[in-house]
Amino acid sequence: MTVEDALRKITLLRRLSSDKGAVPAEREAAYRLQKVLMERYEIKSQEVPEGSPTNVFRLNWSYWRELFDEFGLRLNHFGSRGSAEVGRNSMAYITLGTSQWRVEERSPGGWQIKASDQGIESLRLYLKEHAPKSYSFLRR
Repeated sequence: MTVEDALRKITLLRRLSSDKGAVPAEREAAYRLQKVLMERYEIKSQEVPEGSPTNVFRLNWSYWRELFDEFGLRLNHFGSRGSAEVGRNSMAYITLGTSQWRVEERSPGGWQIKASDQGIESLRLYLKEHAPKSYSFLRR
């Protein structure tokens, strides 16, 4: 292992946190492994890069599914991409890793992007305006 490899591993170990599902024993093991690598390769704490910024939490499909359920729409997904029919001539597409979404509408010339943005709240605002209305007195 080279010093560059050790730096990369230390950076990854620093990302381990309870926010991301690590239990206390895993956090402690990661901390100890960081210290051992830093001692073995004579790496100072200031030399370790901060790493790329990550989201505090990364959305999973359950958040998106709940959003579409609010509007009576069905979310289909495979891997990191999902879609839902929004009305008769519109489709919403989601990329899970980036939380980006777009809505495309069918037109005589093909599919046209009607709206696009990032994040679940911006899609909620869009759907409040454009999703087909479902009335509770028709449900049983």
